[in-house]
Amino acid sequence: MSSESGAWRGRTPRLYCPFPAAINRYADGVHRETVGWVESFGLLAWGEGRRMVHDTHIGRLVGRFHPDAGREELRLISDWCAWMFLRDDLADDPEYFRRPERLAALDAVFLDILSGRISGEGHGPFGRALQDLRERLLPKVPAPLWMRRFLRSVEEHFGSTLWEATNRARGITPDLETYVRMRPITGGMHVDTDFIEVTSGIYLPPEVRGHPVVSALTGASNNVVCWANDIISLAKERSRGDVHNLVLVLREDRRLSDGEAAAEAARMYNAEVRRFVRLERELPSFGPAVDANLRRYVSVLKTRMRGNLDWTYESARYRVGTAASS
Repeated sequence: MSSESGAWRGRTPRLYCPFPAAINRYADGVHRETVGWVESFGLLAWGEGRRMVHDTHIGRLVGRFHPDAGREELRLISDWCAWMFLRDDLADDPEYFRRPERLAALDAVFLDILSGRISGEGHGPFGRALQDLRERLLPKVPAPLWMRRFLRSVEEHFGSTLWEATNRARGITPDLETYVRMRPITGGMHVDTDFIEVTSGIYLPPEVRGHPVVSALTGASNNVVCWANDIISLAKERSRGDVHNLVLVLREDRRLSDGEAAAEAARMYNAEVRRFVRLERELPSFGPAVDANLRRYVSVLKTRMRGNLDWTYESARYRVGTAASS
């Protein structure tokens, strides 16, 4: 299919994705187990019900993001994603939607549970479920440094959703520069990037992770995932009055029509995919052992971009009608 976005006629513009699709062989079985896990902790009272959890196909999401993960690791991340999705839905509940201070207090408790400062017992279904996730995660942690980085990523994600809640409470549409900077954090991409080490055993030294080209490559892949979600979920987010969407931010920031904003978002997405491809060619060598791990890491980023696009089209969470991809 063509890699360029076409004119906007109420359909999702075409999105370019030249990376191969892959899915973990355990994805469907893990998804069924995650639905049962969610039910066992009584979390559905805060979501849209069992059908929503089932139709979201969370197991297939993590299966596409981490196609080579073992069953136990995939199940852990699937349960984690279910918890995060439902926590995000909880943040959209009227009790928290316009009251950022309540969301901040709730997230402070969650961080205390995840860090082990307090037990999840006595903190409702979300607290108990998070305690279970922590206990299953600890044996998988590759190093103490990883856990500190992971906790920081989760804390940043919670802070970013508080930023969204504050914007909603004040009727603020963020400017484009701020939104683009915040979007990978609100999308939980830093958290998922941390999980790559858990699922694949890939270790990149801090100086490699922080190298400008490697960092830019990771950032481009994060943008591709988040911007695709924004473009495809536009109708849903408009229907609930949210403004945290690349198309809506572009419309306000640049005074564009709906069609122009959608086409520009697709152009930005396609350009970011091409930037990723270019950056991969510019990767320096860090020695044979590190280079082998770096190639595996880049491969995961590619399957994540493609997997997210495929999952977004098949999942009820973002289903908005007919859409096209390439």
